[in-house]
Amino acid sequence: MPQFHPSSSVLRLPMSTFSNTRTHQHFFQEGGRPARVALADFAARTLVKQRNQAKKEVDNYVLTLEPLDRIFLKGKRRRQNLSAPYPPYVLERSDIWSSNDHLHLSLRVIVESQPIHFDEKKTEGDFLQTAVNSILASLLPFGQADWTQAAMNHISCVVLQDKIRQQLDSFNAVAFIADNSILPRKSGTSDARMCSPPAVPFQAPPDSSMSQSLTIEMGSLAKYLPSNAFPSQGSSITLSGLVIPKGITLICGGGYHGKSTMLRTIALGVYNKIPGDGREYCIAVEDAVSVRAEDGRYVNNCNISAFISNLPTPPGVTKTVDTEHFSSRDSSGSTSQAANVSEAIEMGCSAMLIDEDVSAANFMARDGRMRALVMDESITPLLYRVNGLYNAKGISSVVVVGGVGDWLDVPHNVVLLDKYVASDATKKAQSISYQFSYGHVQYGGKGVVHRLDWKNSGTPIPRRPTDEFANRFGANIEVSLLDGGHSIALHPHEDDDEMMDGVVLDDDHDEGCIEASRMEQVMGRKQLYTCGLCALWIIKASQQETALGLPELLNKLDETLDSSGLVKVVEDLSSSGLSPKTWQHLVEAVGYAERPRKYEIGQALTRLQGIKFEEIPVEDDGVEAAAKAEEERKKRALAELWAARRKK
Repeated sequence: MPQFHPSSSVLRLPMSTFSNTRTHQHFFQEGGRPARVALADFAARTLVKQRNQAKKEVDNYVLTLEPLDRIFLKGKRRRQNLSAPYPPYVLERSDIWSSNDHLHLSLRVIVESQPIHFDEKKTEGDFLQTAVNSILASLLPFGQADWTQAAMNHISCVVLQDKIRQQLDSFNAVAFIADNSILPRKSGTSDARMCSPPAVPFQAPPDSSMSQSLTIEMGSLAKYLPSNAFPSQGSSITLSGLVIPKGITLICGGGYHGKSTMLRTIALGVYNKIPGDGREYCIAVEDAVSVRAEDGRYVNNCNISAFISNLPTPPGVTKTVDTEHFSSRDSSGSTSQAANVSEAIEMGCSAMLIDEDVSAANFMARDGRMRALVMDESITPLLYRVNGLYNAKGISSVVVVGGVGDWLDVPHNVVLLDKYVASDATKKAQSISYQFSYGHVQYGGKGVVHRLDWKNSGTPIPRRPTDEFANRFGANIEVSLLDGGHSIALHPHEDDDEMMDGVVLDDDHDEGCIEASRMEQVMGRKQLYTCGLCALWIIKASQQETALGLPELLNKLDETLDSSGLVKVVEDLSSSGLSPKTWQHLVEAVGYAERPRKYEIGQALTRLQGIKFEEIPVEDDGVEAAAKAEEERKKRALAELWAARRKK
């Protein structure tokens, strides 16, 4: 029996009611969760492509099926561009998802013509079930060989990407870029691949230790991969390409030679992609996080002391700025990027992705001449910290550099791009570093200035959201998109006449707003909207689990999403009283939810204007106090050293 969503009359139909789903069930068992997500993604894309065939006449009535994001409940909302292609990323969805033996679809059913009158033998449910089954059977013909082959090609491509990601650790790597990949896009605002030519297919440098071949065991799915693309050995396939090792890796080159494009490819390698994207075998570890400057970013109770300290105070102000508990409603480029690094560490990233083009210059590096001129500097640049951070925390850094040669002092590997062609420039960079940096400045007698140790005092403090935000807004909180889908707001539900195109008409304050335009790994409006829902879920969970810090809350959310999917998060919010109309608001705003990573959810939560974080008390074992005392001693020694130099 079909089920109807109570607020939007969405038909939910298990796949087994119109097709035999057990034919390839063993393939899904081999492919696991990625295979199920890929099947749902393929079905969704098929429904969009075949939308012109989603109509059927039954008993002189016309029935139409539409995906939830193609039409909205409110008449004042404009219909989306139906010809716009779906982005090439394979993400979990709330409207179409697959379990082990069922495909679950939430679609809008439109009945045109006069109201239907049913007798006792034929109910409305029977009528809709028969009609919808008939339409879906033609749109998703699981029994047809061609359709099944296309579906299995799609699934095997996604499963392969996930298996590559799982093997990166065994190669001591944070990313892999396959040979013959097409990295550039048609434009800066497009996800569509650039045609080749003019795009240059990627090739790993042949004489480099970073050029490696990966052999992946694919089981029964191997036969569905294109044989001309991969050397096959039974159930195994082999890919060659560039491995980005753990540690510090620089991507260097001239302007417009492809540096940022390569870094962007790595950043999006945390997501699986559809066949034909050109970057489908460009893979990054799942916890790689992009870090950049965000002037004006909201920050609350964040430890940025590893990078920012001894901030000056205005005349007459005696209280110094505590950078171990830094807060600002309008942070600068350097302090915002320091907060972004600290929060990436806090949330458990294993690799940071940094482009100097979108970074604060004074946060990235400071050369010897400037050190000689400005001796009392509050900023310890990232350049000085990346090696210590890797040695102490195991966090790698992949950095795009084109203008500051001091970075050549710190990397383990250097990729040089010249007219989009990659070469291994590690040895050359080491030689240049030695020539230009021989005998350069020592940092307080503790070693080369560019390789400082990472101190425990710079480690992010354990913290959690306070109840203040939730208590201020009360119940019935709604998520709305702002600024054309580049920001979101968490706010009390407003009446229809106070809303227009998803924008809250409120000029009094910006409480509850999340500026997300520079969250570079958020893939569009649906995923951003879901970040808002998940932020609400964490706010609610933090009230119930008072001992859990932000990382633990994010992990708890991830476990819920893994076990029960996005539907569970929406249902939890609907039943909690915090946001009782979540389903209705979701369908009206974006149609359906797409799953974000926990890192983007954490970024949304920490950027939420007005939210407060409190430090979680930890048992003092004396180690931290001793470390702080030693750090203070070193600071005094350094201050004395600079004072002695000034006297000279």
